[in-house]
Amino acid sequence: MDSTFAQQTQQLADMVMLTKVVDEGSFSAAARALGLTKSAVSKQIQRLESSYATRLLNRTTRKLSLTEAGRVLYEHAEQVARLGSAAQDALAQLSSQPAGVLRMTSSVTYGKHVLAPLLPAFCQRYPDVRVALTLVDRFVDLTEEGFDLAIRLTAQPPDGLTGRPLHRCDFVVCASPTFLRGKRIRHPQDLGTQPCLSFSVGMHTASHPWHFKDAQGHTNSVAVRGPVAVNSSDVVRELVLAGMGIGLLPRFAVQADLDAGTLRPLLPGWQPEGAFGPTAWALWQGQRHMPPKIRVMIDYLAQALAEPG
Repeated sequence: MDSTFAQQTQQLADMVMLTKVVDEGSFSAAARALGLTKSAVSKQIQRLESSYATRLLNRTTRKLSLTEAGRVLYEHAEQVARLGSAAQDALAQLSSQPAGVLRMTSSVTYGKHVLAPLLPAFCQRYPDVRVALTLVDRFVDLTEEGFDLAIRLTAQPPDGLTGRPLHRCDFVVCASPTFLRGKRIRHPQDLGTQPCLSFSVGMHTASHPWHFKDAQGHTNSVAVRGPVAVNSSDVVRELVLAGMGIGLLPRFAVQADLDAGTLRPLLPGWQPEGAFGPTAWALWQGQRHMPPKIRVMIDYLAQALAEPG
C-alpha cells in the first residue's frame, strides 16, 4: 500500500477518534465505548497532534476541552465521521436486512413514557439495528444535527420533512386527591381561581389561556396562572402529584397515575387543548430510497401505537 495513502487513512481514523473523545467527554469513556484501552485512544490523539504540530485538547484531572485549533479540526472531523456513517448506512441498504445506527430524537417525556417501553421488543426483532435515542425538549433540525428520525407532537409535518402519523395525543386536566379536597371544579371557568401548571417556556407575568372544546364542538377558554413555570411535562407531573395545583398534561404521561388513583381527571365533558400538537408524528428527511433501518422503525411504531378500532 502506498505510504502516503496509508498515512491519510490513519489520519482520518485519528480525526474520527477525536470526535469520539470530545463527544464522550474523556479518553476513558471513549475507550470504553469503543472497546479499546485508554492508552490506544491516547496514542491516536497524540499522533494527530503530532501530525498537525499543535495541541488539540486541554487536559486536566477533571475536565477535557478543545483548544482553538482543536475546535477547528473537530468541525472537520465531525464531517468525516458523518460521511463515514453515511457510507456505512448506504452499504447497509444493499442488504435486505435492516442494519446500522438509527439516530432518533423525541421529547424527554415522550421518550420516557412511550418510546422506552417499546424499544426492547424492537431491538429483539432487529438485532442488527442499534438505536441512538436523544431526548431533548427543544426543536431539533434533523439535517443539521444528523438525525434519521424524529417523533414530534404536531398538527402536521413541517416544511421539508416527510411524516407519518402514529397516534392521537390527548391531554388531560388532573390534580391530586389531596389538592381537590373541598374544591368543586365543574367547568373550565372554575380553573381561573386555582393554581394551574403546564409545560411552559419562561415565567408568565400575566395569566395565559387554556382552551377547551366540548362534545358539541363548543369552545371555552380560561385565563390561568401557576406558581411554577417549567419546560418539562415530567416535572409538571411531579408538582401536580405533590399537590401544588391542577395540571394540563399529555395523557400518556399520567395514565398510570390516573389508573392508580394518585391523580384524578377533571372536566370529563371537556377536551383540553395541549401545549403541543394533537398527533404524534414520525418525521424524516424525504429521500428516494429509505434505509431499511428507518422503514422498520416507523412501521413498528405505527403498529405498536395504532389505536384500537
